[in-house]
Amino acid sequence: MDPIANDFSNEQLDLASLPKYESVAFSSVSSKYLIKMNIQTGILMLVLFIMLGVLWFLQLNQLQAGINLAIISVAFIFRFWNNYKLLQSLGYAVRDKDVVYKRGFIFNKTTIIPFNRVQHASISRGVWDKLLGISSLNIFTAGGSGSDITIPGLDPEMAVRLKEAIAVKISKDEF
Repeated sequence: MDPIANDFSNEQLDLASLPKYESVAFSSVSSKYLIKMNIQTGILMLVLFIMLGVLWFLQLNQLQAGINLAIISVAFIFRFWNNYKLLQSLGYAVRDKDVVYKRGFIFNKTTIIPFNRVQHASISRGVWDKLLGISSLNIFTAGGSGSDITIPGLDPEMAVRLKEAIAVKISKDEF
């Protein structure tokens, strides 16, 4: 008989004693991220209004164009409200053993990535990010084709500090 097989145990955990991620104090992202989302929504709205104007001109059906305009207007009012609520729901926390990221206000999603699963972290900045002075932190784990967590709307200095803190944590776990 194998001596290793005798040492095997698989005790059940007391679920009440597990740490609760809900009690984490989340940091919020910059309000400049709301400006970025609203700019993107505004550009989309402008393109749709131009397309609607061209269709109205070609069809000369003012009733249908008015209905389409009303539907698009309501959709964009909802979209701007959605942007505002989304900004309020975004939060991140770096704990001793993991990174926690939450998002969503209708459908809440929380992602927790332990440092021993993190491969690397990177910082990205698009055109709007550069103009507004914000950055996104991308955290990658093994096996994925993209980042597992992207924390948008960070102050560039904070993004660098978080990236460096993650690099220190994952280098400690390697040895």
